[in-house]
Amino acid sequence: MPRPLRARLAPALAALAACALTVTALAGCGAGNGVAVGPRFVTPPLVRYSAVLWPVPLQLVGAEPGERLRLTAHLATRRGSWDSAASYTVPASGTLDLARARPQLAPYADADSAGLFWSLRGPQLTGPAAARQWMQDTIAVTLTAWNGARVVASRRFDLIGLAAGLSVRTLYTRDLRAAIDPRLPHETHEDVPLGTFYSAASLDRPQTPAVLMFDDPAPGASADFTAPLIAQLGASVLRVPVAAATDGVRSTGIVSAATVTAVFDWLAERPDIEQDRIFVYGTGVAEQLAVWTAARFASRVHGLFAASGTPALLCLPATRVAPARDDADGMDCLARPETVVPAAIPSLRGLDGPVVLACGGRDDVLPNACDWQRALVAARGPHPADTTISSPDAGHAITVPPGLPIALPAVGGQPTERARIAFWDAVGRAVLRAVL
Repeated sequence: MPRPLRARLAPALAALAACALTVTALAGCGAGNGVAVGPRFVTPPLVRYSAVLWPVPLQLVGAEPGERLRLTAHLATRRGSWDSAASYTVPASGTLDLARARPQLAPYADADSAGLFWSLRGPQLTGPAAARQWMQDTIAVTLTAWNGARVVASRRFDLIGLAAGLSVRTLYTRDLRAAIDPRLPHETHEDVPLGTFYSAASLDRPQTPAVLMFDDPAPGASADFTAPLIAQLGASVLRVPVAAATDGVRSTGIVSAATVTAVFDWLAERPDIEQDRIFVYGTGVAEQLAVWTAARFASRVHGLFAASGTPALLCLPATRVAPARDDADGMDCLARPETVVPAAIPSLRGLDGPVVLACGGRDDVLPNACDWQRALVAARGPHPADTTISSPDAGHAITVPPGLPIALPAVGGQPTERARIAFWDAVGRAVLRAVL
């Protein structure tokens, strides 16, 4: 990265993380005007909280050295209760730094100041209920330090949903028809919902980057969770739904080049979108469509974000039909993903901007996900702006925003959580560079 840009990017990242992003969920306000005494949880004096969080400083200060404490996190809502716990021994300083101290009994093995939050376990919410709780509502998680049955310290964290207050609109067929030909009538018999548009959170800029997101319907990875995070980073998001087969790898629908062209044309009509800073996003079952779009429309795409899927088009179940169609011509597709076929991977050599790829070595949905990503990297060739995250111990759900207790095992979820942080760090850097 050129030095001037790096110098501008670093403070922008810090400012956004503290304020606009609201992703440093543990960052609380100061203790107030009084002088705090006794054991207490201490965090940096930042502004807002969110259920989407990165590990930040979190300490229990004023504790008795040598004390064995059980730290718990508790969330109670009308949908049920979520809990997590970890045991620690207070060092001689009396300050337990959760960013540095390894837990003794916990669902995670290494130091993690956000571990008590992403390891919360409770009812398995699905669909709109999960999105509302973790991304729209304000939820209160209480951390408590216990010595046996005695409460040593306690603090409540009010986590505000990243989607709260975002400007969201449904995109209809008539909107795309108008983008293609404004002479067409406003009302047509084909007037049906096509996608969802999330406006970027305000960064006081007249134009913002945009992300064309092919939606990954997997729990926590869908646009209900990822689009608000990208909008907080400063880019608008246009979501196109993708239906997944039961295997979670193949699609059951078809996206046409004509539709994608109309989407780009619609974005081109918007004065708030920076036309040379449009990214394509697709993970899981949607990765194949994102890669195909980035290759097919390279002149209109700045960069690509993809993970946990195949870059090659996979045939719809029980057919030889591809999930993408270029005009009237059928596209070649692979019947199954078990064998990596480099020749089936669309070329990304015409893409000038960054490509962010990620995979987990313990992906139970697509076991050879990392083999596919390596083949895509080889086909793409070296590019200084690209980032590849290959986590050997992470699972499939590496694109769920960090901090969310979704799609993680009861024990051993830390590698996946770390992969989530690495993926969203890379996406955030790419978007913020485009914003700047």
